[in-house]
Amino acid sequence: MFGDIVVECEPHRDDTEFTVPSYPARINEAEESLRARLIWQSRKRGIAENCLILSTFFSEHGPSLPRKIVEQFDILINTVDSDWDLYYWMTGKEQPPPPYDNEVMKMLIEFTQNKEMKDRTQQPELK
Repeated sequence: MFGDIVVECEPHRDDTEFTVPSYPARINEAEESLRARLIWQSRKRGIAENCLILSTFFSEHGPSLPRKIVEQFDILINTVDSDWDLYYWMTGKEQPPPPYDNEVMKMLIEFTQNKEMKDRTQQPELK
């Protein structure tokens, strides 16, 4: 459950022997706390490429995203057990499976295309 939303989401599993444990629901987490946690977690998501994509995305879009999208982002970065699956989904190389084929993933795919050619070679500074 996220806020008043019940989320039934098992972590995506690939063929490796390592899996992410079930993600504990954070019931009624304060908005400020949720966004601050995701700023930090988006910087520490496995391979460097994912850290760059996720941290710059959340730095640019996180403050203005509606709670529903923020919760999708939370589930995405905390339940996918393969860094490479996540990377391939965000770069559009592979189709994400349900429940990850959602609004935030579509935003990440567009963001990763970087049509404005922004410099995203470093993680944004923490405030």
